[in-house]
Amino acid sequence: MEKNGFKSGFVGLIGRTNVGKSTLINKILNKKAVITSNKAQTTRSRINCILNTKNSQIIYIDCPGFFKPRNLLGEKLNRMVLNVIDDSDVIAVMVDAAGGIGTGDFYIFEHIKDKSQPKLLLVNKIDMVSKQKLKKETEKLSSYNFFDCIKEVSAKTGQNIDKFLKVLAGNLPEGPRYYGEDTVTDQPVEEIISEVVREKLYRDLYDELPHSINVQVEKLQESATGDGRKLINIGCCIYAERVSQKAIIIGKSGSVLKKAGSQSRLELEKIFGCKVFLELWVKIEKNWTKKKLLLDRFGY
Repeated sequence: MEKNGFKSGFVGLIGRTNVGKSTLINKILNKKAVITSNKAQTTRSRINCILNTKNSQIIYIDCPGFFKPRNLLGEKLNRMVLNVIDDSDVIAVMVDAAGGIGTGDFYIFEHIKDKSQPKLLLVNKIDMVSKQKLKKETEKLSSYNFFDCIKEVSAKTGQNIDKFLKVLAGNLPEGPRYYGEDTVTDQPVEEIISEVVREKLYRDLYDELPHSINVQVEKLQESATGDGRKLINIGCCIYAERVSQKAIIIGKSGSVLKKAGSQSRLELEKIFGCKVFLELWVKIEKNWTKKKLLLDRFGY
């Protein structure tokens, strides 16, 4: 039982793709809880990331960025964001000062302006713009007076994040501790693994295969090395939409797949604190981003 005055709640962190939401969460938690890249649509799932303090538990809901959908997958991801808005105790919208505040942001504002929850606005990437550019961008927000607070921050450097957290704490309701004090994320182990692998593939393949990669864990077994140390055996299938994409994912002489596998294994060993044996292979599921049955199977 928490003492009176203990604050807890769910903070829906929303915005366009690639504005820096996942980077902010990792900075706040001071560890990598969600994957990041400078590519749009990196985040594809709803992830609760938990910050525990003596007097509060803040659950940040990381979710896909809003974007104009081009297939059924895109429509499902946008619906996920709308659900996050409804489920949040506090709505935190992030915009990108460096990329410019525009139509996509205003579209999000229209979706939340009549919501009853406290609404906070984060103007991110102030480390990447001049004072003149920042002033020009923030002037676009003058007619949106429904926000309870507007903070100019840098998710990358941490600038003004403490001020945001102070305002956020003041808007949280009193409540219980929903998760254990050592819990950082509610992601299942399989999802953590698939996200790590997908992140590494994205870094090399985004330009060729922007949204066509999906990773599923198909083997997860714990055993031991010859000298008795813990060993996790993992097998992941990488799904692509077309036969022509398979060669791109594998790379010349297997170079792309080997690189992604090596980088993923090293990161997973840090996460799990033991040796990891990781096997990757590629399969084709034609037009999986457009098929409800496959999207349901993949958990979207």
